[in-house]
Amino acid sequence: MNSWFNLFTESCDMNDLSKYVEIYHVKSCSYDESFIDKSISLVDIISIINKDSIDIQNDILEIFVVIKQNNKSDLIVIYNPFELLENSYVYKTIFNINEEMKNQLLINSEQIK
Repeated sequence: MNSWFNLFTESCDMNDLSKYVEIYHVKSCSYDESFIDKSISLVDIISIINKDSIDIQNDILEIFVVIKQNNKSDLIVIYNPFELLENSYVYKTIFNINEEMKNQLLINSEQIK
């Protein structure tokens, strides 16, 4: 089984998982410390996706696009801590992203379900 899929299933609510027909891993990104105590937006997420560097010695944000049974798509960001004793969790969900955004994010993604 795919490690991205394992991370995703371990981090998400099992009730939500059944709603997803397809799941794509878009990118791993370094967690930006400026997000602490801030509600990040889609613009913030796009800006970190566009950064090319990643520091694997720090916390990571894993970006996923999910396609639901109703053909609507969500962007899900999972916080994956560097410390092994900490659990990953859903950091942010942006519901119903538009088709153009979805297609742009899926260009270099990996389908995991």
